[in-house]
Amino acid sequence: MRVLWLVRRTLHSEPGGDTTQILRTADAIRARGVTVDISDDARPDLRGYDLAHLFHLDRLWENTPHVERLTAAGCPFVLSPIWWPSSEFDRAARAGVQGWLARTVGSRLYASLRLVQRTAAHVVATRSLAAASTRMLNFWSAARALLQAASVILPNSDAERAQIESHFGVKRPCTVVPNAADATLFRLPDEPSTRVGVLSVGRIEPRKNQLALIVALRDSDIPLTLVGAAGRYSTPYAEKCRAIAGPNTRFLPARPPEELAPLYHRALIHACTSWYETPGLVNLEAALCGCAIVATPGGCTREYLGSDAEYADPAEPGSIRVAIQAAMRRGPAPGLAARIRHEFSWENAAKRTLGAYSAALAHGPAETSLAAPVAPSLQSSP
Repeated sequence: MRVLWLVRRTLHSEPGGDTTQILRTADAIRARGVTVDISDDARPDLRGYDLAHLFHLDRLWENTPHVERLTAAGCPFVLSPIWWPSSEFDRAARAGVQGWLARTVGSRLYASLRLVQRTAAHVVATRSLAAASTRMLNFWSAARALLQAASVILPNSDAERAQIESHFGVKRPCTVVPNAADATLFRLPDEPSTRVGVLSVGRIEPRKNQLALIVALRDSDIPLTLVGAAGRYSTPYAEKCRAIAGPNTRFLPARPPEELAPLYHRALIHACTSWYETPGLVNLEAALCGCAIVATPGGCTREYLGSDAEYADPAEPGSIRVAIQAAMRRGPAPGLAARIRHEFSWENAAKRTLGAYSAALAHGPAETSLAAPVAPSLQSSP
């Protein structure tokens, strides 16, 4: 089987959790004898492929032109949506002009306006009009059309599947492919280590909510270490985090995976108090290394971590502090690391992905395609 993976143009230049998800799953699938070619080309050569795999429901400026070409070529495709509604974050914490716009017009209309903005930026960056279409005026219609055109959808959780069905009114053949962590790289230390304080790994940006975490611990004697670079367009937010931080907070630059394990080994707690996560690979990595976990309830974290984590309201620094204190008293949950090794491996992700590929090839291209035009309206879809 030959499969073409069509990924975002910035997968390597702006790495994130999806970069790890994509590259590690591809490696695990190749180990099973399947040819996986990864491309960020706007017009890749589709000849010779049995199937295509697309990522990110919300990157419609890239995916819609892909689907038009795949449909014309009769090539079925599957979609990993990697999507969660951002309405709570939009209302409470999206920063700058984008935050003002989201709160002024509401999250649903904002999604369409943001799609117009991102499409225009993509057209300028690529010097191509391939994405310039009236479809890009309505996020909800364009996303619904993309979902309907997919042979199989591969969400990271049942919770994500339910959100997609609820928000878009689309039910497609679905295979849940859980995210994973590398248990050979992230594991308990060989020798017992002295664990102190709280670690938080991730891009420093409003959605990751490090400012609330800093405020929660600023007047305490609990050491806090933040590891990560400022996210795209989030330099002012990162500067605010540094300005408000107390003497117990230190900032480290982003680290490659092999340098994260020693940091996890020295931390008593890993805190990821984002507005939402699906589920946050750092939660899985830290748990494998023996940290107690403080997580956001937003997204699908409970589906992965269950009662083995403490949960904090991202809007309330007081709630974050209480959760951290509870995690300090409780310590790491017995059995969590073993459960993650068993359930959330890249090998499991590959196995489920290949099952979805077999279903897609048996089903063939979806009957619904993107050939039908979308009404040029900025109003949100019902």
